[in-house]
Amino acid sequence: MAMIRPLYLSATLAAVLFAGAAAAQSYGDAATSLSVAPPAGFKAEAGKPHPQFEVTIDISSKTGTPKAVNSTGQLCTLGFKSAAQNAKLTREIVNEQMAKPEWQQLYREMFETIGTVSDLKLFEHQGFNGIELIVTPKAGPNGQNTRMFTSTLETAKGRTALICATDQPGLAAALPQFRALRATIHAPE
Repeated sequence: MAMIRPLYLSATLAAVLFAGAAAAQSYGDAATSLSVAPPAGFKAEAGKPHPQFEVTIDISSKTGTPKAVNSTGQLCTLGFKSAAQNAKLTREIVNEQMAKPEWQQLYREMFETIGTVSDLKLFEHQGFNGIELIVTPKAGPNGQNTRMFTSTLETAKGRTALICATDQPGLAAALPQFRALRATIHAPE
């Protein structure tokens, strides 16, 4: 009996450690209320300064899947930029604007400065409609083999964007994971 107990404890400890390694790591910015509680297997932490955002959160995969295409292992950047001009926007106004082809074209053109845009779709998050795009970068190391999944959401507080990059062969398998990750974001309202 004495031998069984240490084996049982070792197995239990190993299971707990393994579960902890695969568990997600959440992160939030108190000043803006931007936060993410990613699914298991992902880690979120304070992001590096970015010229397009006031605050960023870096997200990486603890398992290596989906595959990050940069040397840091960072898979996604979640960013927020406040916008005073959005202050009067209600959910209804945002949702109405996002449904308009000319508004969707503005988003397409914004991303066409850096790459070729495909698969423009609307998505719903926190009661707001946002725009999802896939972008193939025009430049950069291995740009033609890189795919960026971008999701942009406008609220009365500003713009929240999730930008994830993986390789072209892994994109189809990564899309459900990127969308599951997006579902755990809290955008400032």
